[in-house]
Amino acid sequence: MRKKPECYEFSTRMDQRGRLNFLEELKDVPFEVKRVYWLTGVPEQQVRGGHAHKTGEQVIVCIQGLVEVVLEDTAGELFTCTLSSPDQGLYIPPMWWGKMLFKEKAILLGLASDEFSEEDYIRQKADFK
Repeated sequence: MRKKPECYEFSTRMDQRGRLNFLEELKDVPFEVKRVYWLTGVPEQQVRGGHAHKTGEQVIVCIQGLVEVVLEDTAGELFTCTLSSPDQGLYIPPMWWGKMLFKEKAILLGLASDEFSEEDYIRQKADFK
């Protein structure tokens, strides 16, 4: 069965000292995390992404600001999600073309199932379809 994107809610603990958000590998994330990355200093209204992964899975979390995500599968099915809180995440399975619009000084954290490999990327939309 083909995997689909899914929005997640992560655990939060809050007290007078602030907010603590957390997730646990293989419990809150459906894969073993092999790579962690983050995007900072992205200009307002900048679009990132514009690619798909052949086998790699990801969970992305907007730590600050707001990120609008649009995903598309090879049949043209769309999935949209707005990430605007550090207790929200989005699971992105393989073979979903993604683009992300950054707003409000967004900081994005990504968890990936694989180490970086250029061979896993599909960077031309025509090759994806």
